[in-house]
Amino acid sequence: MRDAPEDRPLRAAPAAREAIVAALFDLFRRAGYDGVSLADISAATGLGKSSLYHHFPDGKPDMAEAVGAYALAAMREKMFAPLAAASPLAAKVDAMLATADAMYEGGLTPCLVANMLPSGAAASPVRAIIAEWIDALAAALGAAGVSPAQARARAAGAVVTIEGALIVTQATGDRKVFRDALAAARRTLLSGP
Repeated sequence: MRDAPEDRPLRAAPAAREAIVAALFDLFRRAGYDGVSLADISAATGLGKSSLYHHFPDGKPDMAEAVGAYALAAMREKMFAPLAAASPLAAKVDAMLATADAMYEGGLTPCLVANMLPSGAAASPVRAIIAEWIDALAAALGAAGVSPAQARARAAGAVVTIEGALIVTQATGDRKVFRDALAAARRTLLSGP
């Protein structure tokens, strides 16, 4: 015999949970973990406090973990996997830079990592975003014949350039800073073996 609908526990459909986490991602990315209140979260998701705690029993820490995992999965799919494709290095780098440009809206959209790390929220997945980005770039460079030490240095330098430019672009509103940084990262990454 099947349970009556009122006897079954309420669970968010996967699509509904994804929509909630996507809204949380946008909030945390723009205002940081500490800058977002439960009232902000309620307004963005359309869920009351009890519904939020139903989906995230430990409250904001659970939400931050879900957001960190969501962001890491998106980066793995959109940025890191293409770097491992069987394409020429320049095509891989150009695809990654185009994704970064679109994802950060020309430098005007904040980085989740920069806004989440100071609070320590979701530290593991948020740190993994940067670490895996550097690893993916270094592996792509290594596959193109760049020595491991040089590949790692170039990869780290490119990520620092991109992430640093995001902060400066946010502060100045000057998209040229971000465009120039993407071009500089490309030169760094493709500067030969």
